[in-house]
Amino acid sequence: MSTETKPTTPAPDAPAGVPLKPSPIAGLLRILVPALLAAGAAYGGTRAAAARTPHVAAPQQSAEHAPASKPPGPTLPLDPFLMTLFDANKKPHPMKMSIAVEFAANTTDDLKTFVPRIRDAVLMYLRTVTHEQVTDPAHVEKMRAELLERCRAAGAASAERILVTDFVVQ
Repeated sequence: MSTETKPTTPAPDAPAGVPLKPSPIAGLLRILVPALLAAGAAYGGTRAAAARTPHVAAPQQSAEHAPASKPPGPTLPLDPFLMTLFDANKKPHPMKMSIAVEFAANTTDDLKTFVPRIRDAVLMYLRTVTHEQVTDPAHVEKMRAELLERCRAAGAASAERILVTDFVVQ
């Protein structure tokens, strides 16, 4: 009996220089390890940020001094407004804006009758604004106030608030 060991050589039919297929376990590890590292970093980052921020307790108000928030009245959601706004260079920018009009709590009017008038008032206003005005965060409250005044002028006198429910501009 011979105890000679034969040197391992690649099979004669395998082409030289062709890499072997990775195992399915190696592929799974290539996905799981970075995902676990990213999750750990995110968790550790939030824990570190929470440890650095001081926890300041808000002053407790007694029940008799708490500000009374009145419940919202009926709300009339409007279909989205799709507009093309132009900037100072006359470049067009598409915009989608959805609003809802909140009325006084004691409103007994049929709100659906106001929809065409309110939509007309909002469209007339949106045609006057520019891209720069719409993208300026300081201008948002001015837009709400102007839209509220136009809704009231259109016949919805009991309108109390304009709620911007969706806003996209490019």
